[in-house]
Amino acid sequence: MFHVRLERSGSSSEAEDTPTIEFEVGNPRVELLTGRLRLFRSLESTSEETKESEEGASLSWMPIPRDAILSMDLTILGFVSLPMHMGPLELIEFSMAFRSDIVLIRFLRDSEPRHSTRMALMQFSSANKAAQFYEAYNGSLFNSMEPERCRLVFVHTIEFINDVKDQAPLVINGHAAAHGMLPLFSADDRRDAPDGHVEIPTCPVCLDRLDTSASGILTTLCNHTFHCDCLFRWEGSNCPVCRYSHGDIVSACEVCETTEHLWICLICGHIGCGRYSNEHAKKHYQETLHTYSLELETQRVWDYAGDGYVHRLIMNKQDGKFVEFPDPNGSIGNRGEDEHMKLEKLAGEYNLLLTSQLEEQRMFYERRLSQVNETEHRRAVNMLEQEKKSLKKLNENLIKENAKLEEELHFVRELNKSLIDNQQQWKERVFAAEEKTAKMEADAQKRVDELESQIRDLMFYLDTQSRVENSAHKRDIQGGQVLIQQETKVEEKVKRKPNRKK
Repeated sequence: MFHVRLERSGSSSEAEDTPTIEFEVGNPRVELLTGRLRLFRSLESTSEETKESEEGASLSWMPIPRDAILSMDLTILGFVSLPMHMGPLELIEFSMAFRSDIVLIRFLRDSEPRHSTRMALMQFSSANKAAQFYEAYNGSLFNSMEPERCRLVFVHTIEFINDVKDQAPLVINGHAAAHGMLPLFSADDRRDAPDGHVEIPTCPVCLDRLDTSASGILTTLCNHTFHCDCLFRWEGSNCPVCRYSHGDIVSACEVCETTEHLWICLICGHIGCGRYSNEHAKKHYQETLHTYSLELETQRVWDYAGDGYVHRLIMNKQDGKFVEFPDPNGSIGNRGEDEHMKLEKLAGEYNLLLTSQLEEQRMFYERRLSQVNETEHRRAVNMLEQEKKSLKKLNENLIKENAKLEEELHFVRELNKSLIDNQQQWKERVFAAEEKTAKMEADAQKRVDELESQIRDLMFYLDTQSRVENSAHKRDIQGGQVLIQQETKVEEKVKRKPNRKK
């Protein structure tokens, strides 16, 4: 959390050991206000932030917890470093999701040309919206093509100190009136207003009052204020009032960052300083052998190989003669009227030539684009044709395979039908075979039983014969007769039956 003080150059303020950024606002061709932006850190910082500041870090980019953000109840955020190419429209598009919640936007520009950065102050309708914006955009990239990230700080107080005597500084915070972020005016431009009141200015585009309750208000670098919606619909980088271009970038040497005696390479666009500074343009030629270099101040071209200027000639419209292209910064106040007319004619001829060349370039690039589009179209058509042929061939193969499968399916169905028809016959045959087998098994079992009975009788006979042979009464038995009564025979048969079962 910071306290921001904006002081005009020349204002009497005590010198304190605080971070200071030189800034400027206004159109350089009309009125340029310069000053200092001083950041005062709160003494209630955490121990980690204090340790970082002792190690040399001027600002801490550690994310702040949401509970701590809501407890501060602050509605103003500061963009510490914005890319130079990022103007009001780009910032509005960047914060489009919170466009309806933005109350005021104030732009500031770094006064040092070598620092291609801008600063912005943004006030929201509530502390909750400011916290949501901080969580959504702090540390995020402005776009995917550049490495710059959005660095946000919470601002507790903004104090505008001007050089008008006997006038109190204008202080605002998250709860006070937001008119302090409007443009700074001198004492002569201020109209008399009742004590404790401030006159509400009007928007130069729609002529409505700049009321923060109705729409967001944006103050540009040229110190003009508009509604955010009006400036967004303007669709241009120039200010609607003074035509100041917010996209102007001061050129500087890419090595030593000086802004004087600059030369740009016509081959690669490298910007370096001349012989009156550090001769980085010449060193670039020695390293790359890029021969031609353009002086930004005089627009003259220097040939390093020929060690001299390359004079650009244009054709005179009246007599068709070639004349040297005049110095754009040359003074014509002491020249005669005829020479002045010649210069005007030359300028007209140059404009016509430039227009024709631009038209030719446009037609050339349109032809190139049409050729590229036609080439891409042909390539796409060829790819589609090849894909069509491959798909057609695949379709034919699938049709053939499908026909083959249909034939196989028909054969399988016929085979299945014949098998179903023969199933009943095979069942009857199997049943008859089972009956025949059962009958044969029964007959075989009966015969086996008879053979077993015969074998048993034979074994009994052989056993009896062997006993008789071994008996001592062999002769008596051989000469005797055996008489068997009927009861004994029946009893013997009864006794034999269990033996057969065994």
